[in-house]
Amino acid sequence: MSAALGIELGEEALRRVRLVQLHDGSPQSLVTAWFPAAVADACPRLAQNAPIAEGTTNYVRRQTGRFPVEGTDITTVRLGSDAEARHLSLEQPVAVAVVLHTAYDQDGQALVCEEGVTPSHLYEEVDNYPMS
Repeated sequence: MSAALGIELGEEALRRVRLVQLHDGSPQSLVTAWFPAAVADACPRLAQNAPIAEGTTNYVRRQTGRFPVEGTDITTVRLGSDAEARHLSLEQPVAVAVVLHTAYDQDGQALVCEEGVTPSHLYEEVDNYPMS
């Protein structure tokens, strides 16, 4: 994550983990977000377990004046780890889709890097594009 965040190996970053659930309350995705120290220091609520009512992006913008203007998503597939399987209530082995999302601010600096892990049976990506 250090490379995606643009920080040195060993430099501290804040980790925030949440479980995204389906309407019936069952697990859909395990999302881990890392925030560089400059963002984490200015946004102390990121270190709390409670949801941020206004949304993380709005909170970070209000606290820092920084906001996302560009994002990069990298999607890969792999076998889930034992910990991921436990969080997602899955039997091992299980294939998962992993989306690594990095949001960059108006100065090209990373605001957050999020890794979303979704079981293969719940993951779907749809692209619409013109064909000429």
